[in-house]
Amino acid sequence: MADIYFNSAIQTEYVDPVSFVPGLRCRFELDGTKMAYLSNMRLLDIGVVSGSLHTYNRGLGALALIKNIRLLDGRTELSALRNPAQYLFFKNANRTNAINDSNDGYLKRHQLGFQVKEIDNKIATIFIRGQADTTDANTAKAYLDLREVFPILNTLRVLPTELFKNLQIEIEFNPKERDVLADTSSAIAPVRPILAVDTISNEVMVRQEINAIAKNGVVWDEIEWDSFVIPAVDTSGFGAAITATQSIANQSLGFKGKYVERLLLCKQLQDITKGSTGTIQNGFGGVASSQALLNQTTQYRLNGKNVLPGFNGISGQNERLGVLSDEWGSVNSYPGSNLYAWSKGLENVETGDKLNGQMSWDCVRLGARVADLVVNISRTNNLDASAQAATNDGIVCNLYGEVKKALALGASAGASYRIVYA
Repeated sequence: MADIYFNSAIQTEYVDPVSFVPGLRCRFELDGTKMAYLSNMRLLDIGVVSGSLHTYNRGLGALALIKNIRLLDGRTELSALRNPAQYLFFKNANRTNAINDSNDGYLKRHQLGFQVKEIDNKIATIFIRGQADTTDANTAKAYLDLREVFPILNTLRVLPTELFKNLQIEIEFNPKERDVLADTSSAIAPVRPILAVDTISNEVMVRQEINAIAKNGVVWDEIEWDSFVIPAVDTSGFGAAITATQSIANQSLGFKGKYVERLLLCKQLQDITKGSTGTIQNGFGGVASSQALLNQTTQYRLNGKNVLPGFNGISGQNERLGVLSDEWGSVNSYPGSNLYAWSKGLENVETGDKLNGQMSWDCVRLGARVADLVVNISRTNNLDASAQAATNDGIVCNLYGEVKKALALGASAGASYRIVYA
């Protein structure tokens, strides 16, 4: 792509939102008189002003502010990411420790990326990567490459305005302090963000890209979301040695009829207030964290057949982590990150008692068209009288699937296009 990114016909522009409602939403409109835009769009100045100095959510950073985000061409939705918190936390963790520690943590203001402390040799995030402050000038703001949330931009190198005449980006904010800041006691006010885009003024280059789209088409893996709930279990009458097994079989209808590649399962506390002690988030908080469950098993039945070997599928937390790493690559974790109520947490990780079991993700590669998809999960219920007992609490299981979509261009130059499920 060097011929695109290193050309004198490219100019960077900074776009203000045409509408901005603090705490609710903002919208950007791109100039349709430009020939084309490169797909490397960047959202700048993501952040909040708070009542006092506070760190952002440790796992999401300032991205905790984004509740929903869409890329539109007029009324046509090109790409979108709904309910992004759990997915974005996973993607933040889906990097090496070195990248998070020296790069991504500062771009997004999260606290992933760990060091070993000199005095007690515990694992910790020593350097704070920017905090929300009381004024716009002083508050730390984040950067987001929009290719992370709009997968179509990873396939399209260029968005010609001859095809996409009315490009817009819409962002819905999350106004809840409990989701955005590590200390939920302070009110917040989102800062007005800026969109950075690169425009192309070379007609030959743009025409080549339009011809390539017409000839080859565009196919990408859109991230779509579905969810179901594991109900809470009352274990107050259990004795110390009493346990029970809870099994849930959920039929997912969100992916029915669609071709799905990888499926990511994130387990969120149904009562997100349990992710905090008083006004302070425990570790990554109740919104971002994917909770470890005791003796969890996970099996997927696709079109009437089990996807994973064995009746129960994956039954071990490190087996679960191994499958995740095989499919997605690096996972920036730490001892106890995927273990429920691990007794050695404080010996290895600073505030390990708060960080235990908050990075337990499930994934599977389906690689097929879904006619029927059932997710089977079991966990052990026990006598856990702590304020947060994820293995007994209600859990929202968020499913993020890579769904095949395609853009088909009309036969003639300048003809309309259609976006369809591939």
